[in-house]
Amino acid sequence: MSNSSDANTYSPLAPAKAISKILIVDDSKTDTYVARKVAEELFDEVRSVSNVDEMFKELQTFRPDILTMDIHLSDRLNGISLVAEIRALDNDLSVMPIVVISSRQMPSDKQIASNAGASDYIIKPVTVEALERTARRLIPGFVPKPKPFGDMVTIGDTK
Repeated sequence: MSNSSDANTYSPLAPAKAISKILIVDDSKTDTYVARKVAEELFDEVRSVSNVDEMFKELQTFRPDILTMDIHLSDRLNGISLVAEIRALDNDLSVMPIVVISSRQMPSDKQIASNAGASDYIIKPVTVEALERTARRLIPGFVPKPKPFGDMVTIGDTK
């Protein structure tokens, strides 16, 4: 056997997958709970905050791959103005994917969010499928975190 390096040589060290991160901004505890449960199935690191001040404080040290925010935040008139504010920043946050989350299904709402700079618009309740589809579209190379092993299942005759 040769000691020379070969391109076809097996290496047990696969390229490391990047840690996927999401920040959820929602002032509703119920909606935050649902969004976190969904996001935890897809992302390695999930953080959530309940208002704009907490969001900007979190973003000082945490750089998510994607940010989701409710269209109606109690400390702001709406999430749309916040999207426009983030897009106007003079730093890397201005290009971060931002997804507006709303229970409103009007096409005009989606258009308004898009015009403000939202990367996408998801209708509540957030589902794993909708968030995964959006993440795959907005985050280059996004791969959902691996599913944990479940219970052992026997296939075939169980007698």
